[in-house]
Amino acid sequence: MSLYGLSALVLLLGTVLTALVFLSYRKRLAELTVESDVTEMSLQQMFTSTPLERGLGYALVALIGYLIWQTITQGFDFALLMIGATGFTGFVYLLDYRLTRKTRLAILERASVQIPEFEETVDTATLEPGLIENSRAFFPILVFVFVLRSFLLEPFQIPSGSMKPTLEISDFILVNRFIYGIRMPISNKVIIPIGTPRQGDVIVFKPPHEPDKNFIKRVIGVPGDLIQYDYSRKILRVNGEVVPKDLIEKRTDEAGRYNLYSENLFGREHQIYNNQSRAIRRPDEWLPINGVTVPEGKYFVMGDNRDNSQDARYWEGTRRLQTGDFSNNGNNAWGFVDEDSILGQAFVIWMHWQGFYPSFARTGFIQ
Repeated sequence: MSLYGLSALVLLLGTVLTALVFLSYRKRLAELTVESDVTEMSLQQMFTSTPLERGLGYALVALIGYLIWQTITQGFDFALLMIGATGFTGFVYLLDYRLTRKTRLAILERASVQIPEFEETVDTATLEPGLIENSRAFFPILVFVFVLRSFLLEPFQIPSGSMKPTLEISDFILVNRFIYGIRMPISNKVIIPIGTPRQGDVIVFKPPHEPDKNFIKRVIGVPGDLIQYDYSRKILRVNGEVVPKDLIEKRTDEAGRYNLYSENLFGREHQIYNNQSRAIRRPDEWLPINGVTVPEGKYFVMGDNRDNSQDARYWEGTRRLQTGDFSNNGNNAWGFVDEDSILGQAFVIWMHWQGFYPSFARTGFIQ
């Protein structure tokens, strides 16, 4: 089942559970309000959830847990999940406020008078279904987290080695969401401009060929820049000038053998990998020899692991191969990252997951 289908199933089950809970809860509250005396036993009996409600509640919790796990592993848009959770808990909170809260408080007031030592003998948290109690507790927390990650900071986990040596697989990073402007959730449209990406920035974005996923790459070209890349000699030019790189050392790991370089991109230094082997030509190479100019509102990005990164050097070539558009009627549709697809700038590694435990040895700012 797709994540959209799983999300719809969670929403449907939550709606059914909410309807059952409030219908049953209101009925129990009405029965208790007509009693002449309120006892501790009558409170417990009247507010005990039915087996069906408990079963649906457990099923909903299990589905939500599975949905969160799949969201993390598949790179699904977590913002959609956050909006759904915040909206659902807020809806339940509102229903309780409008339909049951007043009656519940009246019953508790009567009980405090009629039951001896009421505060010490009665757990008032048991006098409402777990759905209502948990929604009221989690709603303000979800609102806070939603605002924080939508407008300020958002955490991400690195799933691949395309940004090595800068970022390793299982690095946990923080992304500055407001550095390029305040954006609307979901649509990601800039509503308050603040700044724009510069050459050398490491950004998180939604790529043109897979808009449901989040990618992380380094900005190489901004609007107006001329980008040239010699695929066979692995030479990058920006605005006609070769981007200088100095060999630091040779490295080997379980994934391959690399030359480690220090690259200087418009005065900003960072490290990159090139494979020690010769370049293997690919059918999805699309950049012409004379280069391409980055259009307005677009950005050209590449991974730091230059020979092991699926990035803007190849996306457009993939589109042309898939569609047969070798005359480029699509006007380089997949060649660049749109400014409305940028989520923010990655600026710090705060943790690395080392096997079965966290490590903080790689903690630091991202170059």
